[in-house]
Amino acid sequence: MLVTKTLQLFILASGSRANAICLKTERQTILIDAGLGVRSMLPALAYIGVRPDELDAILLTHEHTDHVRGLTSLLARTRARIFASPGTLDRVDYMLPQRTTIVPMRRDTALIGELCVKPIAVPHDAVEPLAFHITAGDHRITIATDLGEVPRELQTALAHSTAAVFESNHDEEMLRAGSYPELLKERIASRLGHLSNRQSAAALAECKGNGLRTVVLAHISDENNHPALARDAVQPVLEWEVNLHTTSRAAAGPFLSL
Repeated sequence: MLVTKTLQLFILASGSRANAICLKTERQTILIDAGLGVRSMLPALAYIGVRPDELDAILLTHEHTDHVRGLTSLLARTRARIFASPGTLDRVDYMLPQRTTIVPMRRDTALIGELCVKPIAVPHDAVEPLAFHITAGDHRITIATDLGEVPRELQTALAHSTAAVFESNHDEEMLRAGSYPELLKERIASRLGHLSNRQSAAALAECKGNGLRTVVLAHISDENNHPALARDAVQPVLEWEVNLHTTSRAAAGPFLSL
């Protein structure tokens, strides 16, 4: 039996403009979201040594443009299967070439080679958004961005992960005092919006003692947050040894071997 020894995590983009994450084992390569336009996506993949035709699957969290912008152009260059909820697939159907193999994800775990992918429903202002809990050998990674609160199933998955890419979108005071219209502020702060630094910290604080060793704080707002604020909110609650990283809209990264 083949056993996954290494899992590489590449944050190609994270934020309100574009989102794309690549996971790579010795035998499988998958992409979570394709929010980069093709002129950015192809160089980003090339930089990490991945050709589009090497992708085994593309997982979509939801249908918002910053998560699917580059999907059609990318699918012209790959035979990767598309995994998403039925609601998301319905919304992106016009973007998919007829030859595309689609795999609707409901509650059952999907197998992509040696990767076990568990979809988890999350609250966000999209049709049927998902987070993903992915197992590869001894590695268990949860990827959850774009959610307004943490449902119990996701909290359980997070607590039993070895690594997590987890939203820490906004500082609550910066959002209240910022220049966004009030309706947009209310949407961001709602249960169908995005997690604040405080909410992210509270969820991560419940993970002590179950093996979580790497955390990437993601989807950090340029307008209503700063990577240092997200880190300062989360670091004090991690009462065990954790490698804590933050993303930036200005550049790709981090790139990690787990």
